[in-house]
Amino acid sequence: MENPDGQAGADAGLPPPPPPPLDAAAGAGLGGDPAEVLPPPPPHLPGGAPHEVAAQGPDGSAYPAEHAALNGTSGDAAGYQAAENGAAADEMADPMVPEQSYEDAVGSAEEARLWGIVTADCLDFDAWTALIEETERIAESNILKIRKVYDAFLAEFPLCFGYWKKYADHEGRLDGVNKVFEVYERAVLAVTYSVDIWCNYCQFAISTYNDPDVIRRLFDRGLAYVGTDYRSNTLWDEYIKYEESLQAWSHLAVVYTRILEHPIQQLDRYFNCLKELTATRSLSEILTAEETSMYCLTVENSAQVLDGEAHPNDVEKTAEPEVSSSTEAEDKAKYISIREELYTKAKEYEFKISSFEHAIRRPYFHVKPLDKPELENWHSYLDFIEKEEDINKVCYCSSISHHIFV
Repeated sequence: MENPDGQAGADAGLPPPPPPPLDAAAGAGLGGDPAEVLPPPPPHLPGGAPHEVAAQGPDGSAYPAEHAALNGTSGDAAGYQAAENGAAADEMADPMVPEQSYEDAVGSAEEARLWGIVTADCLDFDAWTALIEETERIAESNILKIRKVYDAFLAEFPLCFGYWKKYADHEGRLDGVNKVFEVYERAVLAVTYSVDIWCNYCQFAISTYNDPDVIRRLFDRGLAYVGTDYRSNTLWDEYIKYEESLQAWSHLAVVYTRILEHPIQQLDRYFNCLKELTATRSLSEILTAEETSMYCLTVENSAQVLDGEAHPNDVEKTAEPEVSSSTEAEDKAKYISIREELYTKAKEYEFKISSFEHAIRRPYFHVKPLDKPELENWHSYLDFIEKEEDINKVCYCSSISHHIFV
């Protein structure tokens, strides 16, 4: 079962949707050579901790705290077993598991007992979570043991995004940022449509890399997959906070504009933030280089007309556009007006789908079957999307929802 944050497995019965093209500057796809995705990290991390994700759970998850236990984090969640957020799909993770030797990772008696259980029944989720807890308790500083249990568990339950985050944290604590990067690359291959894992990955990148272009490429890479998710606001918020920290106002304005193209939640807030940004900054600060070039060209054309260099009565020209000078306030009003059109269109569509989205009680992958009302909601949602003839949304929702029915 899954929602917009789950990845359709290769054995799902429906072909996964073709991934959207990655940012050309990134030059790498999911699961590619790490060196092609991000450059080597600097020898010393920049000061400061990574930005917090809005509505962050105890494990760094972007979901509220009440969902934390479902993904390998602390807390309770009524109605579901703790830490269940995966499904058997060995082929999704096995190719990415690095070759290692575990001869020195000798287990305790309790570990041996639990390993025996999961070896006999690889889908015994409770035994797996107990084994992970036991390993972390007695082998807190033994990275070989930790790798062994996480690699084995995630080969069976690759969609448990919270455990990928915990694995990455262990690697960062015991073996450095290069291993963290490798874990996150495996994670986004396994749970490509998880907003949370992209948030976690971007947080790691922000804390590790100093080059804004590198960070932006990673954000754009994640948003290519989950940016239209109804609950993708957490990743967009992370991007916004990063641009605000750099005071990169033109980049920030572009992010807001991109958001307004999608029917996600909290559109009103984003549109109001864009209007506030426009009101408090000069137009030259929020225009991109391309927009500034276009604006200067308009001004230049206007000046030529006023200086008499343009000839409206020229026989080779049938008409010239009417040109008038404008103030900064008028230009800002036009800037907002164009984006308000995007906002209005997205808001209309968001209104149509909000009832379906709000009926989704479990916006993440889970091994426990959904109840009948939620299954019916998903069927109705897909029927609605198909009638709208939005093929991209149909493919996206179909891949997301398929695990709900298996």
